[in-house]
Amino acid sequence: MRHSGDWDAVLTAPDAGAGLQLATEHHPDAIVLDNRMPGGDGIEVLPDLRQACPDARIVMHTSEDSWLLRERASTLGADAFVEKGRPLDELASTLVIVA
Repeated sequence: MRHSGDWDAVLTAPDAGAGLQLATEHHPDAIVLDNRMPGGDGIEVLPDLRQACPDARIVMHTSEDSWLLRERASTLGADAFVEKGRPLDELASTLVIVA
């Protein structure tokens, strides 16, 4: 994914199941995933997201910052972890993969 300063599309989902469905249908380049959401948590849906979108950059963006959560997310397929409250520029730059 190349970042030109603009995003082509941004989709949001109200819960884990809808997020997985959108990702499966649209095959995004990048996914921002919270750990706590209705219908399941990010850790639960992460393996399915990784399987559905093997080339996507998946970034966990959550207020729960612990070594255990980071390790588990990485093991299940997250590419990066950005704690909520950090500047949005940090999240955006973490989503970008320069090819």
